[in-house]
Amino acid sequence: MKITYRLILLSFFLLAFAEAARLQAAPEKPLKLSLWRAVFLEGTEAGNASGLAISADGWLYLVDDRGPVPPDWRMDTPVLYRMPVDSLINPASRIPPLEGVTSFKDTGAFASLAGKAGKQHKFDLEGLASVGENLFWAVDERDRLLLELDIKKGTLKLVASAQTLLEDQEDLGGGGINRSFEGITKIGDRLFLAHEMMPSLIVCYRVDGGLRPTGRILIDGSLDLTGADSDKGWLYFLGRMNSTIYKVDPESGSVIARADFSETADSSAFRYQNPMEFFRNSEGLVVKGDFIYVVLDGNGKSILADPRQKAPLLLIFSRPPGF
Repeated sequence: MKITYRLILLSFFLLAFAEAARLQAAPEKPLKLSLWRAVFLEGTEAGNASGLAISADGWLYLVDDRGPVPPDWRMDTPVLYRMPVDSLINPASRIPPLEGVTSFKDTGAFASLAGKAGKQHKFDLEGLASVGENLFWAVDERDRLLLELDIKKGTLKLVASAQTLLEDQEDLGGGGINRSFEGITKIGDRLFLAHEMMPSLIVCYRVDGGLRPTGRILIDGSLDLTGADSDKGWLYFLGRMNSTIYKVDPESGSVIARADFSETADSSAFRYQNPMEFFRNSEGLVVKGDFIYVVLDGNGKSILADPRQKAPLLLIFSRPPGF
């Protein structure tokens, strides 16, 4: 196992090096993102921040991937947290602590769904998308499930099983339980799921008349995709290791533009301690209005510049014109 793990790491490093060289040689240069504000999300136990979503009523929602675990599906911390967007983008506003969405405090919803879906692993909610008033869709990475969360009723529903999401796509199981679906977004009746790595790609589905896969989008040189969003008919995907956000045409699958935030991600003030030098921590993405939001998952580690700071970090960038 050690030899295999080292080979994987070596391969990953070589891919990262090749991608960096390719981007430097490419005629189109990525846009450089300017940091508007960096916010450590204090006052919360959301230590494993993952997907982000902004609801129509002005709240930024964050999902924590440390969900209920078998066999009793007990929940030690909420799976959803939120805070008002206005407090983040207005420099004069006081930033409140994240508040846990406690409508799922009773773990019965998770236990019931686990039984119906034949769940084998902990709830590992990654990507998050707002799909209606009080309604969110989330992807469970470990068991490859698409779920619907109603935060008003506190209900949890299975939208699609692994069998549906992986139909005629056996290669998506090659990465094991922790290299699967990470990002989710919708445009009309089309659903787009970002598959993190091994392979790194986006799977497209139709959701009208039953969910079914319709194709894939490949992003040249993308090493791992960990976040997704859509805005004004465009798709956006987050590349973690190269700290890049891709703007994609949903019709052609072409990359329209790239935005780079590696200068911020590489800074010791915003990097978490990791056992691998090339590893980065950006997990969730929102592109809305004049700003781009990226949340970092520290996995319980501290920031390089401050061993006392272990809170999840939200980076807010000014959105370049036309991006």
